[in-house]
Formats: sequence, C-alpha cells, structure tokens
Amino acid sequence: MENLNLYAVLLGGKIRGNHLMEDHHLVFVVAESEEEARKLSKSKWDAEDIHIDGTQKLNIVDGYQITLEKASKEDDDFQVNPEYSA
Repeated sequence: MENLNLYAVLLGGKIRGNHLMEDHHLVFVVAESEEEARKLSKSKWDAEDIHIDGTQKLNIVDGYQITLEKASKEDDDFQVNPEYSA
C-alpha cells in the first residue's frame, strides 16, 4: 500500500428490515483507490441492503492539504473525538 488516500463514502441502507425508508451513514476509509474504498466502507456499517450513494477522495479541505501518517499504535483502527457536539 503505497498511494493511500482518504475517502468519504456515503452509504444508504435499512437499519431494520421492517422500515420502508432507508437511512444514511457517512464513513471515512483509507484506501489506494475509489474501488477499494467502496468495498471497505460497507464493512463499517451494520445495516441491510447497503449501497453506496457517493464517494469523494479528500485531498484538500478549507484550504488545508490532507496527509496520512500511520498511527503509532497498531490497535487504533478508529478513535472518536470526545469533544464531539451534536
């Protein structure tokens, strides 16, 4: 894995089989290609009939360039910011 990129992937699906409407979930994945990002993203949400509504490779946001650096801990696949506000 040499050319890693950050992707935002918008997933659609049903969180319960008896729902008529679908829900959506935005996930972020690190992958070498959009195709790989689309495959990896589906494993990040436990829903039924998951499909992808959109994919975006993120290079620059609000004038800031995004660079990826491997975390120092091997078991840190995902961290949540404790100061998240709804």
